[in-house]
Amino acid sequence: MTLVMQRESTEYIYLGVAGNVPSVGAECAFLIAGVRPTSGDWKTAIVVQNGDPLWASALSTGIVGAYYVAIKIGAFSGGTVILTQGDYQIWVRLTDSAEQPVRIAAEALEIA
Repeated sequence: MTLVMQRESTEYIYLGVAGNVPSVGAECAFLIAGVRPTSGDWKTAIVVQNGDPLWASALSTGIVGAYYVAIKIGAFSGGTVILTQGDYQIWVRLTDSAEQPVRIAAEALEIA
């Protein structure tokens, strides 16, 4: 699935995740397809579970997950990531006390 966002917009994007909720946190990286993230590419994201204020918004996207990783894209009001026009592959890194899995998200992002 490709998420499309206008470059003038600032909003959360949601990524559905299966499995156990990480105890430490989540991060995302936005790169051109085929490029692997390095340490400076990771941006702090929010883990959204049932009961979180963002839960209803996450569910309304139609993206499926046991929980979600959310990150605010855009320059307005403290957006976490500012991206230029183009297509991005989204990487997700989940940090737990004993593991740190890194995955390519099922969703891609197009900044139009």
